[in-house]
Amino acid sequence: MKRAFTLLELVFVVVIIGLLANFGTSLLMTTYTSFTASTVNNRMQVNTDLTLKQISNRLRYRVRGTTIQRSAVGAADITPIQVPFAGAGIPRDLEWIGIDVDGLLGSAGTFVNAWYQPTWSGFINIGDAGARASNAQPILPLRPYFLESPGSNFAQANTVIQAVNSNPVAGAGTGMAQAAIFFVGENSNVFTGYGWQGAAINTQFNVAAHPVAGAGTQLIDSTNTSFSGVDIYERYELSWTAYSISLEDWDGDGQGPGGFDDLVLRYDYQPWNGQTAAANGTARLLLTNVDTWSFRADGDVIGITLCVNEDNFMNGGQYSLCEEISIL
Repeated sequence: MKRAFTLLELVFVVVIIGLLANFGTSLLMTTYTSFTASTVNNRMQVNTDLTLKQISNRLRYRVRGTTIQRSAVGAADITPIQVPFAGAGIPRDLEWIGIDVDGLLGSAGTFVNAWYQPTWSGFINIGDAGARASNAQPILPLRPYFLESPGSNFAQANTVIQAVNSNPVAGAGTGMAQAAIFFVGENSNVFTGYGWQGAAINTQFNVAAHPVAGAGTQLIDSTNTSFSGVDIYERYELSWTAYSISLEDWDGDGQGPGGFDDLVLRYDYQPWNGQTAAANGTARLLLTNVDTWSFRADGDVIGITLCVNEDNFMNGGQYSLCEEISIL
């Protein structure tokens, strides 16, 4: 004879199912929240790490003493990064001149004895430079004076710069025609010596950025003046671009502190040729949803803090992540 369930047994089963459903739902919700938070955190971590790595890789190979801060890209309130910001509000734009590290590492055209040879050596023959720099015997039209850089191959340097530079100065050609050298150890004025104000440098005297062209192993004055009266140093660094990283409203959404939440990189511009990041730089979006973009200097070490957020996280909440790096 088949026995039916009693009412008590049915109630007991219903209670157990209810308890299991309640705990199961809580467990499922906790698992889902944890998975979502982990996914968001990993995505933000990867994007932030990649952005800081890009910044670090460029900033590490900077010409020392050229790093400045502004309230916004192209603003006139130029302040060296080593001193408190002199403009209104907080600085959102970080700029510096970069060393031509591609040419320094060499190119396929300079592959000799199983080693890549640098396209520029970074050294000046002081004895030869002193004599040649004061000798008014033109070697090329409108380029009367030059410096000798032993071990350099400026034809190859020209090829490398042409390969990586997509924004040549109008009328100046490409490659080495856009370059400048910076003597290591030379005293400089950050306000007037590099062209940060937007005016082209047309002299070699009392400046830190020395516009040059190149031929063979010779660095040729490209200001139509000369190196006469200029202190020539044994070591130099070659550059063809400056860099700017600024916090701005790239996408026009007005989000973030002050309405700025997009971190933008600009490059392919030469301050010593009268170019600016705002007017002439090639712009690339690095990161969105940026909460904090701040920088400071302690001697030669530059510290950067970068914070990002995720809006509408889990029904209207916000998830934030911050990272800091120090760059020598």
